[in-house]
Amino acid sequence: MRKSCFILLYSVVLLSLLVAGCSKGTPKYAELFTQVERHQAVFKQPLEEGLAALEITDAVGEYDTTLGTVMQDEILTVNDMEFIQQITADVPTDKIIGYRIGTVFPRSESGYENARELVRVFLEHYKPADKEEAAKVEQSIQKINRMALPLKPLTGSIEESWTYGEGENKLYITYKISNSNQSDEELPLNLYFSSEEKH
Repeated sequence: MRKSCFILLYSVVLLSLLVAGCSKGTPKYAELFTQVERHQAVFKQPLEEGLAALEITDAVGEYDTTLGTVMQDEILTVNDMEFIQQITADVPTDKIIGYRIGTVFPRSESGYENARELVRVFLEHYKPADKEEAAKVEQSIQKINRMALPLKPLTGSIEESWTYGEGENKLYITYKISNSNQSDEELPLNLYFSSEEKH
């Protein structure tokens, strides 16, 4: 009996260690990185071809020819958070140049903390070669708090950009967190990825 209990206990501990090891090897936001890379692969392709490559057969609304945006139907769910997805095209050339993911955090200490964590995760994964650029982004992340994003009628937003990679694969990344137009209890965070620098 004791031997059976020991074997069972040993098996449970071993399984726990294996699960923990797998968790450490798989980033919490791996699915988001995968989606960014899938979309980056179609940057500079004609919009129709890029959508076909991404197997996007339908989207929320039609292509906005003024803004050059297509909102995707699929909502990503990662770590119990939902992310919207949007593709951006250059209107004159009709080629895909960008991708946006967005989510909403609660206006609370845990919300600010989780927003900071998410931006840091992307900063770590898409690490800028320029140390000064990395320091600038980190300084902006530390400002994600109640003081920088006050309640209405005051408004606040934090936005910062950095670059990742070189040559044709160079990626321009921007994050923006701001007050919500819909609710004082919400803080929307958007991450933009583009093949072209924002002006």
